[in-house]
Formats: sequence, structure tokens, C-alpha cells
Amino acid sequence: MLRTANRALGLAPIDRMMLAFIAFLVAVAAFVDPDPLPVLATLAVLGGTFFVAGVWGLRSELGRVVHGFLPLPVVVTLFNVAGPLIGALNPSRWDATMAGLDAHFFGRLVPAWQHLLGRPNLLSDLASFAYVSYYFIPFIMCIALWVQGRRREFDDLAFVLIATLLVSYLGYFLFPTTGPRVPQDVEVQVLGGGHVSVRVRDFLRAAEVNQLDAFPSGHTALSLVFLGFGWRLFPRWSVRIPLLGLVVGIIFATVYLSLHYVIDLCAGATQAALMPAVVRGLRRVFGQGGVAEARRDSAPSA
Repeated sequence: MLRTANRALGLAPIDRMMLAFIAFLVAVAAFVDPDPLPVLATLAVLGGTFFVAGVWGLRSELGRVVHGFLPLPVVVTLFNVAGPLIGALNPSRWDATMAGLDAHFFGRLVPAWQHLLGRPNLLSDLASFAYVSYYFIPFIMCIALWVQGRRREFDDLAFVLIATLLVSYLGYFLFPTTGPRVPQDVEVQVLGGGHVSVRVRDFLRAAEVNQLDAFPSGHTALSLVFLGFGWRLFPRWSVRIPLLGLVVGIIFATVYLSLHYVIDLCAGATQAALMPAVVRGLRRVFGQGGVAEARRDSAPSA
């Protein structure tokens, strides 16, 4: 019965995984939010988009495209919706612990990293560009696979990208950490940089409303995941070398721009290494296949 319903609604495994996470946020909001209606309404709209896109995707190619790419913007929205819920559900803050671990294990590495070459404006701008590229590289990779007709690879990449982000979000609930962020009124003096850095900081203030997102480093986890997939899916060195450079830049920027502790990066790298096993488990729960490859439902029977 469940398989028949999923087929009729056009729900793919990635949809069911995201709906499960949305249901988790609904439960948290209902439990901890004194005025949960705005959050519940937002989550209802986000969840409803998967049902609408699923049905639309069964009826038109445009709908199928929308359905295929829908999880990417929705998961970014869920990141910000989760922010207040993280703080309400778990009032503990782990910054002192993470800073202590950095001091104990990495000593002088952290200040040397943050003040590399005396923080020239050009390096700050390059680091800012690399950091923000994290938001666009997954889209570009998915678009390239779709345009090339590599639908199974598109589905596999989309599933692992979304799974990586959702796992990191769960980490934020367990270890709410803001990171060594620089107050806005002294960003220019401390972080430096030119026009690029200023625009990136403005973008991050709008895009990253949730600031309890330091541990594990989602930037590190996701970057290493899409580097691994990109290395295999796009074997041309004209793609591999820029991708590697951007990923190195993203990870460098997380500490250089005072957004993460080094221990956050270690946790993110560990998460990335564990994601193949995590994805295998999630696939057993939510099914094989996806939106792009074929309109067949591979969900496990109820």
C-alpha cells in the first residue's frame, strides 16, 4: 500500500527522507516552541511542495526538472528554520569546549591560520569567494549531470548531498556551537578584505540566519563529499583541478574567516568519511532510485 501511494504521488526516496526530517522538525517545534504556528506553517508549505512537485513531475518534463532540483533549495531553507528550534531544544552551548579542544590539540596552528601572511585583503577576498562557492558547486554539478543525461548519477549525487546536510543538521541539535565568529561591527578591521569580502559577508548574514551551525562543519563535510563524487563523475583534469582548488579554499576559509574551530573541521571530515555507510543505511529505509533516472518507485514495502 505504501509503495502504491508513493508511486501515485511521485515521491522519490530523497523526498521521503526530507519529509521525515521535516516531520522531526514539526515534532520539535510542537514540543519546544511557545508559538509554533508560524514554524509549523512554514514546514507544512515546505513539505507540501514535495507532493505538488511529485505529481507535477509525473505529468510533464518541466515538473520533473523542478522535482529533481527541489530538495536543494528546500534543504537550505530548513537550515534556517531549524536555527531557533536548535536553541530552544538544547540550551547548552559548546563553544568553550570546542575552543579548549582547539587550544589543546592545535595550539599555535589556529592563530597562524587566521593571520596567514598578515591577512592581505586579496587573500581575504579569495577565501570569501571560495567559502561562498560552497553554495553553488552542488547546483552546478547536478545541472551538468542532468544536461548530460546522466540521470542515475544525478539521483545518487543529489541523495548523498542532501543526506550529508541533514546529518550535519542533526549534529547541530546535539552540539549547538556558534563558532569563533567576529562581531559585525569589527568585521572589516579583523577580517579585512575588499569589496568581495564585504558582499560575501552580507550574503552570509542573509543566507545563514542559523548561527548554531559550527559543529560539525557542514562546509567541510559537504565539500569533501562533492569533491569525492566530482573526482569520479567528472574525470577531466580541467574539472578536477579547479574543483580541488575550491574545496581546499572552502576548508581553508572556514577557519581563516573565523567561522569554525579546527575541531569542527575534524568532525566534518569524519562525517564525510562515514557518509557512504550512512547513505547505505538511508537507502535501505527510503529506497533506491530517484526522480531523474526513471519514474519507478523503489521504496521498500510497508
